[in-house]
Amino acid sequence: MTEAMERMNRQYRHILQGLQANAERDVRLARAAGDLQSTAKAQARLDTLRAALDIYAASHLVAHGTRPWRRPERS
Repeated sequence: MTEAMERMNRQYRHILQGLQANAERDVRLARAAGDLQSTAKAQARLDTLRAALDIYAASHLVAHGTRPWRRPERS
């Protein structure tokens, strides 16, 4: 993998991780408030961001034969 591609992957991951942290916080806040509609909306946003990371990683694997980053541990 080229250095430019590695930088791009790091930047992409960094941006989406920040968005993911905010989405996780929104889910926690909505749950704490007991707002089912807001909880569902925040959870959908979080699931979409996780899917975006997985799609990018899978596409990179198919195109280049390597993952752009290690697969995170799922609990």
